[in-house]
Amino acid sequence: MKPADVVVIGGGVVGLSVAYHLAKRGAGRVVLLEREPFLGTGSTGKCAGGIRQQFSSEANVRVSIESVAFLAHFEEITGSPLDFQQNGYLFLLATPEHLAHFKANMEMQNSLGLEVQLLDPGQARDIVPVLNVSDLLGATFCPTDGLVSPNDMTMGFAGAARAHGVEILLETGATGIEMESGRVKAVHTSRGRLETRAVVNAAGPHARVVAEWAGVDLPVYPVRRHIFTTRPLPFVSVRFPMVVDFVSGVYMHQESGGMLLGLADKDEPYGFNEEVNWDFLERIIEPAVHRIPALEQAEILTGWAGLYEDTPDHNAVLGPVPGAPGLFLANGFSGHGLMHAPAAGRIVADSVVNGFLEVGMETLGFERFALGNVPAEANVI
Repeated sequence: MKPADVVVIGGGVVGLSVAYHLAKRGAGRVVLLEREPFLGTGSTGKCAGGIRQQFSSEANVRVSIESVAFLAHFEEITGSPLDFQQNGYLFLLATPEHLAHFKANMEMQNSLGLEVQLLDPGQARDIVPVLNVSDLLGATFCPTDGLVSPNDMTMGFAGAARAHGVEILLETGATGIEMESGRVKAVHTSRGRLETRAVVNAAGPHARVVAEWAGVDLPVYPVRRHIFTTRPLPFVSVRFPMVVDFVSGVYMHQESGGMLLGLADKDEPYGFNEEVNWDFLERIIEPAVHRIPALEQAEILTGWAGLYEDTPDHNAVLGPVPGAPGLFLANGFSGHGLMHAPAAGRIVADSVVNGFLEVGMETLGFERFALGNVPAEANVI
C-alpha cells in the first residue's frame, strides 16, 4: 500500500471530521480506514442525534459552541445538506442540588456567550405543555441546542473529505500499529501494511484496543445505551425540544411524529453487548410516563442499543500522546461524540499539524489521567 502522511482509524462521524479537517489543512496524503462496508454504522448510526451546549466543563461548552456554529453553516462549508433542527434542550431539575448546579453552569455558559435560560416549572410547561411539573424546582433551556441527522453529518463530512483528497478505504480494518524507536512507523491492515508517521485513533468504543497496539493504556470503556421509539402521537410537533429528566437520566425528543426515549444503565458493566434488552424498557417507560403522562398510551415501534465510549471523567481525550510520538487521539466522548465532532475534528487535526494540543483544551488531553486533577463532566446523560 502507498505510504500515507496520516492514517485515521475509524469511519464514524468523528473520524470523518478529523480526516476532513486534516485535508483542509494540507496535511498531505490522508487515508481513513473503516472495517465495515459502510461509514457510520457503529455508535454514530445508533445515536439519538442530540446537539447540546449545556455542559458543566468550560472546555466542553467551547467545543459545543464551535460545533453548533459549524453545523449552522454545514451545507455552505461541506456542500452537503444537513437536517439540523434547533428546537432546544430542556433540562428538568427536581432537586435543590441539581438546581444549584445548573445555575452555576448557566453563569459560566452565559459568560462564554451562550444563551441559556433559567425557567420556573410553569415556564418549562409553556415550552412543553404535556409536562408534569408537579415535582420540579426549575429547568434550563438553550434555544440553539437541537437535533441533527447523524447520516447527513456522516455523508457530508465523507463527501467533503473525499473532495479534499482523503482516501476512504471501506472493508479495511486496522489490525495493529507498528512502532519503531518508540514512535509510529506503520499501520497493519486487513489489506496489508500502510506506512505512516501519524495515526489518529477514532475507533469509538474500540479505542482502547487500538491504543494498546501502540503500547498506550487509554481508559476508554464501552457501555450499552438503549433507545426506543414510539408510533406517532397527537401531542408531538416538529418543534418539540429534547427533554432531559435529570434525576432519572431519561431523555426524550420527537422522532417521525412520535417520541424517542433513551437511557444508559449506569450500573451495567462495561462490554460490547449491543443486543436490545427489552426488560430494560420498563426502566425507561416509568420515569418517562411520570414526566409526560400522555406517553402512557404510546405504542412502542422499535428499539435498539448502541455503545457509549466512556472515560473515568466523562470527558473526551483529544490530541497527541507524549509517550507515543505519532499517535493522536479522538476518543472517549462519553455520549457526546456526534455533537462535538465538528470542533473535535478541527482540534485533533490542528494537533497533528502543529504537534500539540491547543491552549484551553488541556482538560481534554491525555496527560490529565496522570495528573488526576480534572473535574468530571457532570452533565452526562
